[in-house]
Amino acid sequence: MTDLMRQLAARKVERRRQLAALPVAEKLRMLEEMVAATKAISATRPPKPVNAVTNQCRSLSA
Repeated sequence: MTDLMRQLAARKVERRRQLAALPVAEKLRMLEEMVAATKAISATRPPKPVNAVTNQCRSLSA
């Protein structure tokens, strides 16, 4: 196991300990924030891709 992997594993364990120490109400609040953020991301539509061929034809016909 490399040093970086050990550091990542140690951080994961520490984060789990921190989360376990939190009160249930705080965990629920964090979960609600994550769900709201996920909904905000899914509600935002990505822009339509630009069709280079169509734009090229328009510039040629102008």
